[in-house]
Amino acid sequence: MKLRQAQTSATYLLPDPGELDKRVLIRKRVDVPTADLGTEPEYPVSFRTWAKVVQTSATTYQETAQTDNVITHYITVRWRRGITCDFEVVQGDQVYRVKRARDLNSKRRYLLLECTELGTEPATTGGNSNGNSLFSR
Repeated sequence: MKLRQAQTSATYLLPDPGELDKRVLIRKRVDVPTADLGTEPEYPVSFRTWAKVVQTSATTYQETAQTDNVITHYITVRWRRGITCDFEVVQGDQVYRVKRARDLNSKRRYLLLECTELGTEPATTGGNSNGNSLFSR
């Protein structure tokens, strides 16, 4: 019987040309204290890049939800140094929190971000969808 060396990590298929077709904003979130003893987010680092955004399978979602570490989306971008769990990915009005970042196949070509969907970004106009304030008369 021939012995084989055990494979310690999965081998991932690298994205095909054209699969990174979504324009996303990657930003580092830092919560700073406010005068009313709360916090508000600041984004000292942000950049736009092309990405592949894929929703996870129901099995992956269920297994990660049971450990309170829910992964809802995989986002693949070109490899970049320094992306940690302090970062968020914004696609349109959807915001995703990065849970883990993985170098695909240890090649430093692509980075797989395992993310949790946080929901939609709050409106900055302070009003409804047509820009009018909800509190004015």
